Amino acid sequence: MFTKLTIPQRIQIGLVLVVAFLLVLGTNRLDQRHFSTIQTTVNSVYKDRVVVQNFIYQLTTIFHGKELRIISNENNAPIATENQKVQKLLVDFEATQLTPKEFNLLNKLKNQFSKLQEIENRITETSGNELSTYTVAAGKKLEEMRSSLDGLANIQLEESELMTQLSNKSLGMNILLSKLEVAFMVVIGITMLVLIFNPMKLLHAHPNEPSPN
Repeated sequence: MFTKLTIPQRIQIGLVLVVAFLLVLGTNRLDQRHFSTIQTTVNSVYKDRVVVQNFIYQLTTIFHGKELRIISNENNAPIATENQKVQKLLVDFEATQLTPKEFNLLNKLKNQFSKLQEIENRITETSGNELSTYTVAAGKKLEEMRSSLDGLANIQLEESELMTQLSNKSLGMNILLSKLEVAFMVVIGITMLVLIFNPMKLLHAHPNEPSPN
């Protein structure tokens, strides 16, 4: 069958195959790009948002314990292991991918914690009226830190939502490209069938060409 094709038919079939190859190659590259975007955002949601949310939860729990000790007038002296854990959580938090707003809030929280440690050290060194003053100061500082943690927690929700929207957008583009790829392949297949099994159209287009045997 293919040996009976005229030169114009063969040229057109070759062009169709080249177009088909380029379409498949192009859509494949686009698919890879969108899949890479989805993979990156999914990983980022876990490493930079879900894990960070756990850091915030642990920090909130520790600071809430400090507040309870202040309210109940228990020993307000700093607990070394507790503060060491806070320092590690802050270091781990800083190692994640931070937005500018998140970076500023985290630095604010770190400064607040440093001041809280200074107040806690003063509490261990004083007594009487001064002790009460430092206890009140520690309570206020913990309230400020709670506000900073609330801001950081809200950022995690906002960023997770944005990443989810980006993933859904990339997934939608992949689905659309897949449908277009199928449609193009169907059109190309029909075109090739017409070129192979209906040479009369080519004869009308090239009347001077000899008809195939």
